[in-house]
Amino acid sequence: MTQGYSHIKVEPTSAALGAEISGVNLATLDDETFEEIHRAWLEHQVIFFRDQRITPAEQTSFAERFGELEAYPFIAPLEGHPFVIPIIKEKDTRMNFGGGWHSDMSYQEKPVKATCLYAIEVPRGGGDTLFASMSAAYDALSQGMHDLLDGVRAVFTAAKVHGASGLYKNADHPMDMTKNAAKEEARFLHPIVRTHPETGRKGLYLDLPHVERLENMSVDESQPLMEFLYQHGTQPQFTARLRWRLGTLVVWDNRCVQHYALNDYAGQRREMNRITVQGDVPY
Repeated sequence: MTQGYSHIKVEPTSAALGAEISGVNLATLDDETFEEIHRAWLEHQVIFFRDQRITPAEQTSFAERFGELEAYPFIAPLEGHPFVIPIIKEKDTRMNFGGGWHSDMSYQEKPVKATCLYAIEVPRGGGDTLFASMSAAYDALSQGMHDLLDGVRAVFTAAKVHGASGLYKNADHPMDMTKNAAKEEARFLHPIVRTHPETGRKGLYLDLPHVERLENMSVDESQPLMEFLYQHGTQPQFTARLRWRLGTLVVWDNRCVQHYALNDYAGQRREMNRITVQGDVPY
């Protein structure tokens, strides 16, 4: 897939995934430049831009180039910007948002394909985000494990996090969560190995916060295989780490990437604007 770029500079950040893109102003983006950005995104799975100064409307316009936008069901958006979700952790809040390996909104029938996150305020130190390539993790498994996983599906749900007894219900959470009972308790079956619809590359697709169990198995029966895959997929050789700066914007591919927002900046404030892009049914 690797080709030359004439409108942007692309610097990979790790062997598994991630690249910094420079030489572009996202507020004044032409179609030819975006085509190269999109190509780099498919190749590197996570791309980030430094020193951007964009408004919520400009972030929305950029995100729309990746596809139709998806509203997040559990947090109220910014006023006047229905697809822009403020992700805020105040100085005196202990729990953060996204503090565990996961793929965004995998609990939906059509999970989101892309997340676009922009840094408004960052701590002096800490608050990095880790990313893991689920396609690199899948490639590293044996043929026997590939055969074992072929056709296996898992039950995805938001209930473990957002449901009546979920993680966010009685916790010291940084933001007010909105109620959406239908979304909280819905369950969908997705393959635990999905094929990327644009690259054709296979990757692991299951994450601890949003998977209840494997299809036709109990929670206890599912746990050993799921735990092995969770641990395997987040080994250092499959990961990259992003140090945020003011004005950094990141886009990652939820179809083949998991991420983890580190919660190591007690007493400091962090604020991001997040937009998600609609995806399709995994296969």
